[in-house]
Amino acid sequence: MFPLVRMNETDMIPHIIEIFWIEKLRYTQYCFQQIGKISELELEHSGPDRTKSIIWAVEQMAAFDRNFAFYLPISILFSSLFFIGTIEERDVEEDIEGIRDKYTPPAFPIHFLDIQISSARDLKINTNGTRRDTFLKEWQLTLIKIEEKLHKFSENDAFKKRYTSLTGIHTIPGAINNSTEFCHKLWNHHVAPYLKPES
Repeated sequence: MFPLVRMNETDMIPHIIEIFWIEKLRYTQYCFQQIGKISELELEHSGPDRTKSIIWAVEQMAAFDRNFAFYLPISILFSSLFFIGTIEERDVEEDIEGIRDKYTPPAFPIHFLDIQISSARDLKINTNGTRRDTFLKEWQLTLIKIEEKLHKFSENDAFKKRYTSLTGIHTIPGAINNSTEFCHKLWNHHVAPYLKPES
């Protein structure tokens, strides 16, 4: 399932991790683009027809990534002390399947694969100088912190380290995918229904 090579398009992150990190960045960039199109009024709106506002959902997504950034270095230390065995490719596949069974996500949005990005530093924020700029820039900084930690991984680490948090124990690729799919679920429940259809 995963072609294993030493170097890749980021030229730094092990390929098995990069597959899911690039997917995470693409989805985040898509969300940033859509957030930039939403009016302040629509962003904050909630009521009988919408129990949670769009901004509430987006803040939850960013908070999940902050937790990921917090737990990642702790998890690496923890796994160095307590997890000895090497992770096989099939273990990663089973982890990913379990995550997707939990969230049962629909297909990614139209033109998702057209988004070209290889680093969290390349995320583009275009909200016309609104207060959302600060929020999105802080979210971007969170992803940069995660990426900096991932850059320190060797190919061996990618198949040895595990991520441990309140959400459970995952392979590192699985932990990244768990973050993406959590955000995907929130977006599809609380944001996507109120966006103009893409063409």
